[in-house]
Amino acid sequence: MAPTAVLIGFMGTGKSAVGERLARSLGWDFVDADPVVEQDMGMPVTEIFSRLGEAAFRRAEERVVLRLLREAAASARGTVVSLGGGAVTIPAVAEKLKAEPRVFLLDEDVDTAFQRACRQPRPLAAGAERFRALFAEREELYRSVAGFIIDTRGKGVEQVAGEIEDLMRGNNTEMNDGRKGTP
Repeated sequence: MAPTAVLIGFMGTGKSAVGERLARSLGWDFVDADPVVEQDMGMPVTEIFSRLGEAAFRRAEERVVLRLLREAAASARGTVVSLGGGAVTIPAVAEKLKAEPRVFLLDEDVDTAFQRACRQPRPLAAGAERFRALFAEREELYRSVAGFIIDTRGKGVEQVAGEIEDLMRGNNTEMNDGRKGTP
């Protein structure tokens, strides 16, 4: 079984950018779940939400994420998988993540995440109040499935990816949240 690193976190926390950089640095494959959902559904996420609703999107997301994690585990080389911000709200995905040894939560402050999320159309980033409420609602869920919490506040993509890479290579066994261990 090849190693897999899974990046989770709210919208706008940098999962895609950090995932691409991390995979390149490790010499691993990279897969971003949201574009795969779009490809499978034949339309952008915003259109899936507007035409079919969030429930249909989550069903597709569940199928895609579970498939991507199976494929990554069966791969001949390592894979970095970036999940959409709401993937952890799907019970089957949350349970699968709890069993994964390398799940990294990219932890960002809500205001920075909102500013970033507004740069592109996102159905659940329509207003600051709703965004903040969702952020607060999901925070504990992210933490409950994460093996490692990476504080991204004030850090660039290179630095965040470097911190995860250090953890992956065993160069740092002291976690940001006080947990110890190696991924």
